[in-house]
Amino acid sequence: MKPLDPALLRLAAPVRWLLAASVAIGIASAALMIVMAALIAGTLTDVLVMHRDVDAIAGRLVLLAVVVAARAALAAAAEFFARTSAAEVVIDLRHRTLVHVAALGPRWRSRRTGAGLNSVLGAGLDAMHDYLARYLPALVLATLVPAAMVAYLFSVDVETGLIVVLTLPLVPVFMALVGWYADRDTRRKWRLLAQLSGHFADVVAGLPVLVVFGRARKQASSVAAVAEEHRKASMATLRLAFLSSLVLELLSTLSVALVAVTVGLRLVDGHVGLSVALTVLILAPEAYLPLRTLGARFHAAADGVAAVDTVLNILRTPLPDNGNRTDLAAVPGIRLIGATVDHGAGRGVADVDLVAQPGRITAVQGPSGSGKSTALAMAAGLLQPDSGLVEVTTAAGWTDLSAIAPPAWRDAVAWCGQRPLLVPGTIAENLDLGGRLDPERRRLALEAVAAADFLTALPDGLETVVGDDGAGLSAGQRHRIALARALAGTQPVVLLDEPTADLDPETEEHVVDGMARLLAGRTVVLSTHRDAPLRLADRVVRLGPVPDLDRDRALEPSV
Repeated sequence: MKPLDPALLRLAAPVRWLLAASVAIGIASAALMIVMAALIAGTLTDVLVMHRDVDAIAGRLVLLAVVVAARAALAAAAEFFARTSAAEVVIDLRHRTLVHVAALGPRWRSRRTGAGLNSVLGAGLDAMHDYLARYLPALVLATLVPAAMVAYLFSVDVETGLIVVLTLPLVPVFMALVGWYADRDTRRKWRLLAQLSGHFADVVAGLPVLVVFGRARKQASSVAAVAEEHRKASMATLRLAFLSSLVLELLSTLSVALVAVTVGLRLVDGHVGLSVALTVLILAPEAYLPLRTLGARFHAAADGVAAVDTVLNILRTPLPDNGNRTDLAAVPGIRLIGATVDHGAGRGVADVDLVAQPGRITAVQGPSGSGKSTALAMAAGLLQPDSGLVEVTTAAGWTDLSAIAPPAWRDAVAWCGQRPLLVPGTIAENLDLGGRLDPERRRLALEAVAAADFLTALPDGLETVVGDDGAGLSAGQRHRIALARALAGTQPVVLLDEPTADLDPETEEHVVDGMARLLAGRTVVLSTHRDAPLRLADRVVRLGPVPDLDRDRALEPSV
């Protein structure tokens, strides 16, 4: 783990400004501290040795007050600037990372748990605020202030300068040793947190099935075990932080005590003046203070440092190559030629051959795990095949889909997946995702999917507010809203993954009849393991069980 990754400076301009301001404030603060020490030492010498009255030292007292006020103003300005810049960087990095993760595509995301990414982008980047606002400025001060103090101490008292030079390196050495252990424990804690988040998300997602089979309570022990491991890792990190603070305080105290003893003995022997001795005693602790502060803030910002490392690794991941052609046919056809995707762990699809002609409805049928959803994800451009081709028709004929600009293909495709996404807001806003729908087509689509009846029963109809993932609606109602969204659009290509899932047989018959009217003239590919939607199909492609692949985990598009 690097204290400051150069990639962060390239990606986030506010960090560069933060470091520049920290350098300027650090230099000014060190200079003011030296001036303040000299003024205090000179004033006390005048009073104690020269026996001067208040009028004689009034000028120095005023100047000392100005210096103290200036240091306080610099400290306040540094704190304000650091927190403002940190907030800007966190917002910018969160946005950049979300955009980059979306651009990397579902294939990349399928290798990571969504809950783990949420932990990094949520609590991890929030912890990065302390890293930016407190740790980075302390890192700059720890570099500049001790060097300035040592240089000045050498100019006023060589012996004290030598003692500080010899003892000062012990602090960063012990900081490095403790930091190595802190890095290891922090990474372990974040790994356990990601594991806990992923396991908990899986349990919540599968809770209805677990309840049906009486296995819900069995999951409590596994969640508790992972939570206990995370608690132990967090407590280990805290113990290490307290130990580190103790070690650094002890080293600094002993070093300052050594300076005080030697200066005191030489002052008694008359080998050093009172003014020099006082200046040395005031400045010696200031040489160690920035390093002690850095050590304390390192542990406070350790979670943020780990999050920075993870986020930068994500941002360094190269994006897949995208095409730039936009010359799609008015109603594009789609074909898959020997298309194969292996998600690993026994998931994927092998050697799919499929042709969807313009203006025709092609049905993909097969048992669960045969790769129906993965085939549709390839047709939607959400997945790149490991081998084989996915082609669409353009002005020049059949063209590899990878040559088409992703925005052009997204604008041409309407999608409804097995687990359709509804966002918090009104039902009308969810229907209009991606663009304003024609009111008449929206009405026809809602009637086609038998949604008019339950919408009438809702207190506010289309203006009824739903929660995250359609909370407040049943599974069948959510599916029909998403299906109406796909049918009501004017996209020439429609991809429907299990369009009648979660529907009872009577409603399914109504929906199948209504879909036929709105799918006319469009290139349609629908997957199903039920018989009713097959009545719509002009052609049926059947997929069999895939060798060595146990089940298909459908990848949903980001809306």
